[in-house]
Amino acid sequence: MRAAMDIVAADGFGAATTAAIADRSGMAEGTLYRHFKSKDELMIAAYRQLKADVFERVSAETGDSASIRDRARAMWLGMWNTYCHDLPAFTFGQRFGESALSSQEGGTAHERIMDHLCAIIKDGQVSGEIRDLPRDVLVAFFFPPMMAMLKQFNQGKTWSQAEIDAAIGAAWQAWAVPGQT
Repeated sequence: MRAAMDIVAADGFGAATTAAIADRSGMAEGTLYRHFKSKDELMIAAYRQLKADVFERVSAETGDSASIRDRARAMWLGMWNTYCHDLPAFTFGQRFGESALSSQEGGTAHERIMDHLCAIIKDGQVSGEIRDLPRDVLVAFFFPPMMAMLKQFNQGKTWSQAEIDAAIGAAWQAWAVPGQT
Protein backbone atom coordinates (compact mmCIF):
# COMPACT_ATOMS: atom_id res chain seq x y z
CA MET A 1 0.00 0.00 0.00
CA ARG A 2 2.86 2.38 0.80
CA ALA A 3 4.43 1.81 -2.59
CA ALA A 4 1.13 2.67 -4.28
CA MET A 5 0.81 5.84 -2.18
CA ASP A 6 4.35 6.95 -2.98
CA ILE A 7 3.96 6.39 -6.71
CA VAL A 8 0.65 8.26 -6.84
CA ALA A 9 2.12 11.10 -4.78
CA ALA A 10 5.17 11.41 -7.00
CA ASP A 11 3.73 10.78 -10.45
CA GLY A 12 -0.08 10.48 -10.29
CA PHE A 13 -2.50 7.61 -10.64
CA GLY A 14 -1.50 6.89 -14.22
CA ALA A 15 2.00 5.93 -13.12
CA ALA A 16 0.71 3.58 -10.42
CA THR A 17 0.43 0.46 -12.52
CA THR A 18 0.39 -2.88 -10.78
CA ALA A 19 3.80 -3.58 -12.35
CA ALA A 20 5.25 -0.34 -10.92
CA ILE A 21 3.70 -0.98 -7.50
CA ALA A 22 5.03 -4.54 -7.42
CA ASP A 23 8.46 -3.39 -8.54
CA ARG A 24 8.59 -0.67 -5.86
CA SER A 25 7.43 -3.21 -3.28
CA GLY A 26 10.00 -5.79 -4.33
CA MET A 27 7.43 -8.45 -5.10
CA ALA A 28 6.00 -10.18 -8.11
CA GLU A 29 3.03 -8.45 -9.74
CA GLY A 30 0.86 -11.54 -9.25
CA THR A 31 1.44 -11.35 -5.51
CA LEU A 32 -0.57 -8.10 -5.38
CA TYR A 33 -3.61 -10.01 -6.58
CA ARG A 34 -3.35 -12.42 -3.67
CA HIS A 35 -4.11 -9.51 -1.38
CA PHE A 36 -6.28 -7.25 -3.58
CA LYS A 37 -8.78 -8.11 -6.30
CA SER A 38 -7.82 -5.07 -8.33
CA LYS A 39 -5.60 -2.00 -8.41
CA ASP A 40 -8.62 0.08 -7.40
CA GLU A 41 -9.14 -2.09 -4.32
CA LEU A 42 -5.47 -1.60 -3.42
CA MET A 43 -5.77 2.19 -3.79
CA ILE A 44 -8.92 2.29 -1.66
CA ALA A 45 -7.24 0.15 1.00
CA ALA A 46 -4.20 2.46 0.98
CA TYR A 47 -6.46 5.51 1.41
CA ARG A 48 -8.38 3.89 4.25
CA GLN A 49 -5.13 2.93 5.98
CA LEU A 50 -3.79 6.47 5.58
CA LYS A 51 -6.93 7.95 7.15
CA ALA A 52 -6.88 5.37 9.96
CA ASP A 53 -3.26 6.24 10.73
CA VAL A 54 -4.04 9.97 10.75
CA PHE A 55 -7.05 9.38 13.00
CA GLU A 56 -5.02 7.33 15.47
CA ARG A 57 -2.32 9.99 15.72
CA VAL A 58 -4.75 12.86 16.01
CA SER A 59 -7.15 11.23 18.46
CA ALA A 60 -4.26 10.33 20.76
CA GLU A 61 -3.37 14.02 20.98
CA THR A 62 -6.83 15.52 21.45
CA GLY A 63 -8.48 13.47 24.18
CA ASP A 64 -11.61 14.67 25.98
CA SER A 65 -10.14 16.23 29.11
CA ALA A 66 -8.80 19.47 27.64
CA SER A 67 -10.85 22.58 26.97
CA ILE A 68 -12.87 22.70 23.76
CA ARG A 69 -10.47 25.27 22.29
CA ASP A 70 -7.46 23.15 23.26
CA ARG A 71 -9.04 20.04 21.74
CA ALA A 72 -9.71 21.88 18.48
CA ARG A 73 -6.14 23.23 18.47
CA ALA A 74 -4.68 19.80 19.20
CA MET A 75 -6.68 18.25 16.37
CA TRP A 76 -5.58 20.96 13.91
CA LEU A 77 -1.94 20.62 14.97
CA GLY A 78 -2.13 16.83 14.99
CA MET A 79 -3.30 16.74 11.40
CA TRP A 80 -0.84 19.46 10.39
CA ASN A 81 2.14 17.69 11.96
CA THR A 82 1.13 14.28 10.63
CA TYR A 83 0.91 15.50 7.06
CA CYS A 84 3.97 17.79 7.29
CA HIS A 85 6.04 14.79 8.32
CA ASP A 86 4.65 12.65 5.49
CA LEU A 87 4.02 14.88 2.49
CA PRO A 88 3.67 11.93 0.08
CA ALA A 89 0.75 10.69 2.22
CA PHE A 90 -0.80 14.16 2.10
CA THR A 91 -0.38 14.34 -1.69
CA PHE A 92 -1.79 10.84 -2.12
CA GLY A 93 -4.82 11.77 0.01
CA GLN A 94 -5.42 14.91 -2.03
CA ARG A 95 -5.12 13.10 -5.33
CA PHE A 96 -7.33 10.27 -4.11
CA GLY A 97 -9.99 12.73 -2.98
CA GLU A 98 -10.04 14.30 -6.43
CA SER A 99 -10.19 10.95 -8.25
CA ALA A 100 -13.10 8.78 -9.33
CA LEU A 101 -12.00 6.28 -6.68
CA SER A 102 -13.17 8.69 -4.00
CA SER A 103 -16.82 7.96 -4.77
CA GLN A 104 -16.13 4.21 -4.78
CA GLU A 105 -14.52 4.46 -1.35
CA GLY A 106 -17.76 5.88 0.00
CA GLY A 107 -16.25 8.26 2.53
CA THR A 108 -15.88 5.67 5.27
CA ALA A 109 -12.18 6.43 5.75
CA HIS A 110 -12.90 10.06 6.53
CA GLU A 111 -15.81 9.28 8.89
CA ARG A 112 -13.76 8.67 12.03
CA ILE A 113 -11.89 11.94 11.63
CA MET A 114 -15.15 13.77 10.97
CA ASP A 115 -16.82 12.08 13.94
CA HIS A 116 -13.95 13.21 16.15
CA LEU A 117 -14.14 16.79 14.88
CA CYS A 118 -17.93 16.80 15.19
CA ALA A 119 -17.66 15.62 18.81
CA ILE A 120 -15.52 18.67 19.54
CA ILE A 121 -18.04 20.90 17.77
CA LYS A 122 -20.99 19.33 19.58
CA ASP A 123 -19.30 19.60 22.98
CA GLY A 124 -18.45 23.22 22.21
CA GLN A 125 -22.01 24.00 21.20
CA VAL A 126 -23.36 22.34 24.34
CA SER A 127 -20.95 24.36 26.50
CA GLY A 128 -21.85 27.57 24.65
CA GLU A 129 -18.32 28.11 23.29
CA ILE A 130 -19.00 27.27 19.64
CA ARG A 131 -21.61 28.97 17.49
CA ASP A 132 -24.84 27.17 16.76
CA LEU A 133 -24.16 26.87 13.03
CA PRO A 134 -24.55 23.85 10.76
CA ARG A 135 -21.68 21.40 11.03
CA ASP A 136 -20.73 21.83 7.37
CA VAL A 137 -20.27 25.57 7.86
CA LEU A 138 -18.02 25.05 10.87
CA VAL A 139 -16.02 22.30 9.15
CA ALA A 140 -15.41 24.67 6.21
CA PHE A 141 -13.38 26.85 8.56
CA PHE A 142 -11.31 23.93 9.85
CA PHE A 143 -10.06 21.77 6.97
CA PRO A 144 -9.82 24.00 3.86
CA PRO A 145 -7.38 26.57 5.28
CA MET A 146 -5.16 23.78 6.62
CA MET A 147 -5.24 21.95 3.30
CA ALA A 148 -4.34 25.16 1.43
CA MET A 149 -1.41 25.75 3.77
CA LEU A 150 -0.25 22.15 3.41
CA LYS A 151 -0.35 22.41 -0.38
CA GLN A 152 1.87 25.50 -0.16
CA PHE A 153 4.15 23.74 2.35
CA ASN A 154 4.40 20.84 -0.09
CA GLN A 155 5.60 23.33 -2.72
CA GLY A 156 8.34 24.67 -0.45
CA LYS A 157 6.61 27.42 1.51
CA THR A 158 7.86 27.61 5.07
CA TRP A 159 5.27 28.53 7.70
CA SER A 160 6.40 30.05 10.97
CA GLN A 161 4.88 28.91 14.24
CA ALA A 162 3.28 32.36 14.53
CA GLU A 163 1.58 31.89 11.14
CA ILE A 164 0.38 28.42 12.08
CA ASP A 165 -0.92 29.76 15.40
CA ALA A 166 -2.66 32.59 13.52
CA ALA A 167 -4.37 30.09 11.20
CA ILE A 168 -5.54 28.03 14.18
CA GLY A 169 -6.71 31.21 15.90
CA ALA A 170 -8.64 32.31 12.82
CA ALA A 171 -10.33 28.90 12.62
CA TRP A 172 -11.27 29.15 16.29
CA GLN A 173 -12.60 32.69 15.90
CA ALA A 174 -14.83 31.50 13.05
CA TRP A 175 -16.24 28.88 15.44
CA ALA A 176 -16.34 30.83 18.69
CA VAL A 177 -19.46 32.46 20.02
CA PRO A 178 -18.91 36.23 19.76
CA GLY A 179 -17.31 37.47 22.95
CA GLN A 180 -15.50 34.15 23.55
CA THR A 181 -11.72 34.15 23.25
